[in-house]
Amino acid sequence: MTAVKERQITRTLTSAAALNELSEQMGREAVRQFVGNYIHMWNGRFERLVTALEEPDYPGAMDVVLSIKISSQMAGALRLAGYAIIAQDMVRAADHAGLVSLLDPLQRCGEDTVRALSESLSRL
Repeated sequence: MTAVKERQITRTLTSAAALNELSEQMGREAVRQFVGNYIHMWNGRFERLVTALEEPDYPGAMDVVLSIKISSQMAGALRLAGYAIIAQDMVRAADHAGLVSLLDPLQRCGEDTVRALSESLSRL
């Protein structure tokens, strides 16, 4: 996974400050709903990426990666957004081997993010 080592992935899993800022902009209930939807959609997004890479379907992979990146940035899921940025570059370069090597760390990070955001829901 050379590409991941060449780039810095933040050690910060999630940002409470980002969720607080979003809450100020949208309201607490809207943020709770957004984060709940984000959590609920993680497995489907990851599976869509896996499926796109099996074909390979680079436009489909890009769609999923952008969805992960943008929603993660909004949810304050900084590390997962960082992985998505790397995946976006790999999709653009049609780096299939790099993308496949990124799947395991992306999945682990996604699962860790879901756990952290689930815990954060009770504090929103």
